[in-house]
Amino acid sequence: MDAATLEAVALVGAVLGVASHLGYFIHGEHHMQGTRIYLSFFAVTTFLFVSVIRLDGNHSYLAASQTTAAASLSYLSTLTLSILTYRAFFHPLRNFPGPFSAKLSNFSHVFRIFKDSRNFVEVDKLHQEYGEFVRFGPNEITTTSPDAVAILLGSGSKCSKAPWYDCITTLIFPICFVDIAKANKCTTRYPNVSLQLTRSRVLHDKRRRIWDRAFTMKGKMLFKLIEKTTSSTDETLLALREYESRVRTYTNQLISVLDTKTGQSINASLWFNFYSFDIMGDMAFGQSFDMMKSGEKHSAIEILHGGMKPLGVFTPISWILPLLLDIPGLSGGIKAFQQYNKDRVAIRKENTPETPDLFSWLIDAEKQSNDPIHKDPRWLWGDSALIVVAGSDTTAATLTHIFYHLSRLPKVSSALRKELDAFYQPGSESEFKDLQEAPYLNGVINEALRLHPPVPSGLPRFTPPEGITIGSTYIPGNVQISTPFWSMGRLESCYKNAEEFLPERWEENSELILDKSVFVPFSSGPYGCVGKNLALMELRNVVARIVTEFDTKFAPGEDGRTLMEKSKDVFTMELAPLEVVFTKRKD
Repeated sequence: MDAATLEAVALVGAVLGVASHLGYFIHGEHHMQGTRIYLSFFAVTTFLFVSVIRLDGNHSYLAASQTTAAASLSYLSTLTLSILTYRAFFHPLRNFPGPFSAKLSNFSHVFRIFKDSRNFVEVDKLHQEYGEFVRFGPNEITTTSPDAVAILLGSGSKCSKAPWYDCITTLIFPICFVDIAKANKCTTRYPNVSLQLTRSRVLHDKRRRIWDRAFTMKGKMLFKLIEKTTSSTDETLLALREYESRVRTYTNQLISVLDTKTGQSINASLWFNFYSFDIMGDMAFGQSFDMMKSGEKHSAIEILHGGMKPLGVFTPISWILPLLLDIPGLSGGIKAFQQYNKDRVAIRKENTPETPDLFSWLIDAEKQSNDPIHKDPRWLWGDSALIVVAGSDTTAATLTHIFYHLSRLPKVSSALRKELDAFYQPGSESEFKDLQEAPYLNGVINEALRLHPPVPSGLPRFTPPEGITIGSTYIPGNVQISTPFWSMGRLESCYKNAEEFLPERWEENSELILDKSVFVPFSSGPYGCVGKNLALMELRNVVARIVTEFDTKFAPGEDGRTLMEKSKDVFTMELAPLEVVFTKRKD
């Protein structure tokens, strides 16, 4: 084929490259279309190759290859150049500070976190270098402005969940579509996800009402039975009363393990993980994973953690996850976990526990509701995974960091024990209510949540089309923005001596907290953690039992640095080992 023809073909490819960017890629969301886009490109180039062969009288494969290569390379080159030029000089975020490479591609941030998967640390470094607002991706902003918390996460927020949630859904939950778009006035089909990961406010609110009943309706029913006037705090406690026996049972199992290992070095990270997953397995499926009994990770948890590992590196380019999972052989582990959820849900539906659990309410909704959302069984599969993941990794991380600080700071441990000795009676009828009102115990938990939030990088949100204003800074519309909880918990503008672990910070009239609005370890507003009070109940019970029955110290050679420096950010925390010695209390 002559040079003139190749030049003409290349010119057409170049024009199409710019046109496809300005006419298609620059508009709307395409993060879930990776496979379709790549297959379309392959189909078009194949069609071009075959067409040239048929049009060429000599059926020249060389001519067809030259023409296809010229068109494809020209198209891809100009498309890439158009994208990079727009991101660097014309994007609405062009004036926000941040690394120049971050303006061009999210891959620059991937390279920063690729080695150790500690996104929250790298984001904190960016804030230290560039200030309160940082552009860390082409369309991504991170901010440590205290004003941002209410605007992004509060009940009146106009922001929605970011496209990131769609991509994470494909990694953890089944990739399938429910045919309920018309019923909910949605313009697109929504993937079958859990309560926490669905981006549709319509779907979220309908599912959230079912979850809320599991934590509040029981309390209201109990009020009527006992005909007693109670405070809102008492109402929450009564709403969780039916879960107390489960928490006590698994706490007793953990204490039994520590009894058998008294004086020995044990990996606290691992055993707290066993505890939290066992109890949430019971809550989700009516059956424990029995990891505290076996002393080994259940295969389903191994698969789950394996599936979440990519989040540590690929979170900035989450659009690649659906694409990777469409490649045969790469999604076996995820599908295995999905199948496990399906099987366990089916078994749980056939075996109703004597004492209702969280899943009882979800199953009842499926049976009794006429809404197509609740009738679709795939929501049960997704929500079962949510119960296990959200209720386990977060609790385990908080418990581990609490005992890191108690082992490191004997004075804090002694002060906590002194408080507990004055009133705490394990196994008493008022055990959980008494712990709920223990100020120093709650201060210890709050400090651990402040310094080591279970979701350290925060929750990405998407600004409304008209944009938002945080303080005096305008954020354009359709931009992903987040408040990194790990950095927010260390703001000197909000906490005096922010790097220090000071449980007394949370006492009434304390002057150590300057702005409490930034403390949202369980998020807030309509997307706030529905299981917050259950998680706190578990934390109080485990910490109180261990502190009153055991002396705690680092194992020989342990100083906590491995936990602090090697734990990974995979949305929740993948904990590094913490070797601790629990010795039976003698005094």
